[in-house]
Formats: sequence, C-alpha cells, structure tokens
Amino acid sequence: MGIDKTWWDHLAPKDLLHLRGKVQGLLMATCRSPCGSEWLRTAMKRGGIFRVRPGQRIPVFHVIYIKGRPPFVAPSPELKVGHRTVGTEMPLLMGPLQDDELAIEPTIRVECVDDPVFLEASRMGKTEVDESTIKSPSLVFTCPAHLLLRPTHYPKKAFVLYQHIFGSGGSYPDDGYFYVGVTTRSWQKRWAEHRRAVDSGSPLLFHRKFRDERDAGRITYVHHRVMGVTDDLEALYNSEEFLVEGHWSDERRLNMIPGGKSGLRYMREHGMLSDKVIPMPDERDVIVSKWLEDHPRKGLPAPWVAEKWRDKDWAVAQICGRDGRLSVEQVRAIRALANDYSADVISTRIGAKDEAQVKRVLEGKTYSRIE
Repeated sequence: MGIDKTWWDHLAPKDLLHLRGKVQGLLMATCRSPCGSEWLRTAMKRGGIFRVRPGQRIPVFHVIYIKGRPPFVAPSPELKVGHRTVGTEMPLLMGPLQDDELAIEPTIRVECVDDPVFLEASRMGKTEVDESTIKSPSLVFTCPAHLLLRPTHYPKKAFVLYQHIFGSGGSYPDDGYFYVGVTTRSWQKRWAEHRRAVDSGSPLLFHRKFRDERDAGRITYVHHRVMGVTDDLEALYNSEEFLVEGHWSDERRLNMIPGGKSGLRYMREHGMLSDKVIPMPDERDVIVSKWLEDHPRKGLPAPWVAEKWRDKDWAVAQICGRDGRLSVEQVRAIRALANDYSADVISTRIGAKDEAQVKRVLEGKTYSRIE
C-alpha cells in the first residue's frame, strides 16, 4: 500500500509535493489500528463508501503541516446536520440510506499552514486568532483516497472534476464559497489561470467574490478538492452537470451557468456560442467573461428556473425547502384551522415565525401554489 507518485505529482499542489513520503508514512501507521484498517479496506475499493450519521466521524485522513514542525494527523471531524454533499445514486449492499445518513467515500486531505499569525498562534498554543490579519490562507487539498492508492487511469489521458472552496471562520474547510469546474489539463494550471483572472479584474462571479473576500480580509483557507478523474469526457460532463445543478440553490455556489452539456446548450440559447462551436471545458469561462464584458448591464439569464417553475412539484419544493419557510404540512394546517382559530393562535400551534406569516398565507399572498 502506498500513495502513487505519478498521481500525487499530477494532483497535489506544488507546495505539497515534497510531503508525499511523510503523508504515506503517517497513513501506514494509522492504518495499523482497527479503525484505520477498515478505512483502508474501503479506500482501496473504487466506489467504496461509509454510511455516516450526524455525530459520527467523516472518513477523511487529514494531515496538517505547519511549516517548521513535523506534520501530524488531525482527528476526523464529526458529521454535522446540513453537511454539504451532492452524490449520484449508488447501489448500497446494506440497503437504502436512512433519512439522516450520508454515503461518504474515504478521502485523503493534506493541509499546509504558513501564515506568520497562524505559526505564532501554534507556537503559543492559542486556538483563536484575528482572522482579518491572515495574509497567506492555509492551503487545503482533498482527493478521493482510491485515486491516490489504486489509480486506474493515466494522468495525461484523464480529465479532472474539481471544486475550489474558500472562506473563513466556521465555513472551514468545506462550507465556504465554492466553484465546480472541469479541466482536460491539470487542475493546478486551471487554478493559476483563475488567479490571474482574479487579479486582472475578471467579471465572473467566482473571480469577483474571491477578489472581494480577499480584499476584505475574509479568506483564511483555500481548499482544492478533486471530485473525480475519468478518461471519458461524456462522463466528466455528466458529473459536472449533476454537481452544479445539485448545488444550484446554494447561495455559496459561484458557477454562473449550468455544468456539462446543459451549459453548452444554455450558452447557445443565449447567443454566447454558435451551433457549430464545441469548446473544451477550459474555454467556457473565457466565453462567458467576454459576453459579460460586452453586455455589462444585461447580466446572465437565470438557467433552469423558468422551465422548472412550470413544474408544480419542483416549485413547491423550492417554496418550502428553505430555512424559515413553512412546510407543505404547515401551510395546509393553517388553512384547515382558519375557520376556528385566529392567526396568532394558529401561529403558535403550527410553529410559524410570527402571526404575519400566517396572515399572508390566509390572504393568498404566499404559498398560493400549495393546495
């Protein structure tokens, strides 16, 4: 068992390349324990997953390297309610997932910390710092373990699906702003292009948000997460489309157009791309950026939404699927109780935010699509 050097060199950020031997040594030591050996058995299988409930440990092997000190293995974090994940349906030998279960694949995560503020806090044993003083965000790299332990593709013939995540505070390390992308080259080259676009004033949402958060001192980590590798461009497009659409209602999502072939169709429908042009994945951002520069006041039409709002079931799910919104059952209960109780009593009985929320339902101003 070992971390494949070819794939480590292809996927890991340059600042982490020298750590392969140390990460491998820590991994081998960890996998001698019963929990570690179970993690390894699952990690070596393509499609291997753990079924995880809130309060249980996420199956991530996490090595932290603080410059000037030996790297160490961090405790696996506990799964929290609302953990952000979008995954394709997969056959589960142990039966279907329960309502609070998630299927999570084992991952390897390596983090490099080198900002002087972090280093001084580590030396002093402090657990809190003034995050606005951080000038060099921690570098975090995560990859499905099987891609490094038992690779099945050749780097120069494979495509990469990835996420860039960034933020500060409680969003570390997975819940910050994020961008889903695909590349036919190494994602590091694509990231270097993104950084140049950030510095040059690119109008793309991803680049604008990174620039704004950086300038406001609100980036303490940048997390590069490899989601998958394939030699099938069709599979790559399908996975990107699934991930972007699955996260579309998330306000932290920075993709401006759909993923995969839906993105190409969207670009053609809105005059960004002619029918005969088929750009490579890396070229789409350039096309969208140019379109935004040429149409600064127009903005991008919202994809998917108009079509899906004609789907009543989807519309109801969106209306009732956000924090602070009433559920379908609550809306129906309000109407059923209206003949016998006042709005303030109904509000208490069904757990509404306030009396005004109940009144808006009874007046037909909100939730009118729910029968």
